Amino acid sequence: MSGDEVFTIQARRCKRCGRLLTSQEAVERGYGCQCAMKAKREEEAQKPIPGQRTIFDYLEEES
Repeated sequence: MSGDEVFTIQARRCKRCGRLLTSQEAVERGYGCQCAMKAKREEEAQKPIPGQRTIFDYLEEES
């Protein structure tokens, strides 16, 4: 590499923690590897358990 060549790294910020993302995969995903795992776990935890009922199910039965 000669002295007049410039190379760049595409960098973005993580949507979860704000750290710099430098890998192409992380930039496309929007999350670093650790935050991607945490975000996936949080998303899974918010999904309802199959067969689980909510308060809205009971309110619909009353009307």
